[in-house]
Amino acid sequence: MEARTARQSILNREDAPPTALTALLSEKVLGHLVGSPEVMREQIELLLALSELPNVTIQIVRNNGRPAGTGGAFVVATMEDRSEVAYMETTVRGITTDTPSDLAKLSETLRELRARALPEDMSRDMVREALEKWT
Repeated sequence: MEARTARQSILNREDAPPTALTALLSEKVLGHLVGSPEVMREQIELLLALSELPNVTIQIVRNNGRPAGTGGAFVVATMEDRSEVAYMETTVRGITTDTPSDLAKLSETLRELRARALPEDMSRDMVREALEKWT
């Protein structure tokens, strides 16, 4: 928990420019019970709070019968020199890569997901609706 809180602090730090974050989340994560209803409520409240930050974009990806990012969770980070590095979760371990072919495939996946994602305001409305379920 402490490590996660420390990682999240970069989103609103004052000693340096805050990091920009765009999160594309499958609509299914809003309704899938993880932990308890109280845990879900707290997590969804956190999503709403983060979505209000000027440097954070949270968009919900509608599945519409098609899986959203079935390769698993991944992060693409753009460094200060504009180079990119990706971190991908697997069942066994996390993998970090800066291999151009890997980055190209992840970029393609991001484009597909963004094309299916709701705009920020509609995403926030969907998150608020999910919060009602867990309240």
